[in-house]
Amino acid sequence: MANQAVTLSRQTTRKPNGREYSYWVLRWFGQDGKQHGKTLARTSKISKRQAEKLRRAKEADLTAHPEHRSVSGSPALSAFLDEYVHARAMELAAGTLELHRQTGRYLVGFFGGSRKLAHITRTNAQGFKTALASGTLIQVSKRGKNLAVPTIELHVRNARTIFNRAVRDDLILYNPFDRLTASPFMPKAWHFVTLEEFGQLVEAAPNLEWRLMLCLARLAALCRGEILSLQWSDIDWAQNRIRIIAKDDWKPKARPRNRTVPMSGVLQQLLLDAFELAPDAREHVIAPARVIVRNISRDFGVICRRAGVVRYAKPLHTLRKSCITDWAGEHPQHVVSTWAGHSNVSTTGEYYLQVSEAEYERAAETETPRILAQLLAQLGKKRDFPTELSNADNTQVSAPQGLNEKAGERIRTADVQLGKLAFYH
Repeated sequence: MANQAVTLSRQTTRKPNGREYSYWVLRWFGQDGKQHGKTLARTSKISKRQAEKLRRAKEADLTAHPEHRSVSGSPALSAFLDEYVHARAMELAAGTLELHRQTGRYLVGFFGGSRKLAHITRTNAQGFKTALASGTLIQVSKRGKNLAVPTIELHVRNARTIFNRAVRDDLILYNPFDRLTASPFMPKAWHFVTLEEFGQLVEAAPNLEWRLMLCLARLAALCRGEILSLQWSDIDWAQNRIRIIAKDDWKPKARPRNRTVPMSGVLQQLLLDAFELAPDAREHVIAPARVIVRNISRDFGVICRRAGVVRYAKPLHTLRKSCITDWAGEHPQHVVSTWAGHSNVSTTGEYYLQVSEAEYERAAETETPRILAQLLAQLGKKRDFPTELSNADNTQVSAPQGLNEKAGERIRTADVQLGKLAFYH
């Protein structure tokens, strides 16, 4: 059992410039019978006591996880990515899985497909992020253009998730992406769709399906995929609610997967009218044959021209964000986050809320409290001080009506009463 111990030793190396450096080194035997080692730090950086503490921690880790003794059998990057995508095909939505594939292509483009997972260090991970930002990997991208900061952060997060899987499966000892910090990022400005603009869009919609899509996005904050997958059985007519439920062939992107959102009276009436017109055999609220997904953005441009509304980006998603902003003005943020399907409340505040013009107008029209109004009126009357005060050394200004006490009058120590100005001379 002696080969299970982790030893600590001091190793000295001589550099080409003639200088010598000493390092603390851990050594142990792996499952393959070979000796493995890990350099901790220079002896000038950490003490022997600190190095001994790291040795005990490493020994405890190897005792609890014998598979960590050797990483020489870690797979090549390409082989691991293929297995990763196959294993997560049933766990991730199709769009999310494709993003992970794209991250994998960037990883292979930077490290090479034959690179062992165990040979990718934290320094290499930082180099990968730098390459994404500098455009070095532009040839790997399908669009062939530089990546925006949010996209870079997305691929770094995906890489961290991918390598976490390797750590979980005991293929590597640590995640090289676990210490990369997020770059400063300011969310892009987006257009808040007022109810007046929304009404114009609904009137200009070419058919019932488009009116339903616009209303479900603006009045219930549903995503495009949730709108197209919504079924009549998901609507609770008695309690005026809409249930977002995962289907066999579709899963909501939001977390948690299933949630319930309120249904306003206007939306309820529109859905009732559509339900009466829908054939009995139709399950979906939006007939799949009536909407071509790839043409939604193009058709929305036509609707904007008819309505006289300035075209804005991400039509349905912007309507969803506008709805969430309206909710935030009337309900607590944790309630809004639940309805929006955000597992983190900060996501709602950082990316989905905007101060609308209505908020400024409401604040300007708010009636001033009576007490504050009286105080402002008194201050307005006393803007100018009497001219005789400018030449008077000890003249005291009379207090406003109702305030008869002198400053410091209730202080018991007579010498420090503010009313006795002689104390300060």
